[in-house]
Amino acid sequence: MTTRWAVTAAAAALMLAGCSKQPPEYTPPPGQLYPGTAQVTVNGQDLGKSTSVKCSSAGPLTMISAGTDTSGMSAMIDKGDELVVRAVGIRDLAGFTGSYNDGLGGNATVKMADRTYEISGTAEGFETAKPSFRASGTFAIKVSC
Repeated sequence: MTTRWAVTAAAAALMLAGCSKQPPEYTPPPGQLYPGTAQVTVNGQDLGKSTSVKCSSAGPLTMISAGTDTSGMSAMIDKGDELVVRAVGIRDLAGFTGSYNDGLGGNATVKMADRTYEISGTAEGFETAKPSFRASGTFAIKVSC
């Protein structure tokens, strides 16, 4: 009985030691972001970094959002054969609200460096101060899921 208890205690100690080891901390290369952060620029205005990033995947599509429902951004990236921006939404950032949708005009590109997506292009929408008038806006988004 004593031998059985000693073997059980040793096995438990080994399992706990294996579980307590933390993975190495990720340090992004220069110019890249920590996972869960985004940096957004709209119409040349750098809006700083956000840590309210949410990412989810469904098949080859990755949906990304940052900010709130009233002020933030969303993007859909297709990771099929090559990276393609399918949609970008800008909600009241730097006084602009607008969107880009693949195939409906405008342009957007995406590239990935390490773990960071870099999305840029133009969106059609309106300025917050003049919601009755259409306006184009530019965006540059860096985000790491």
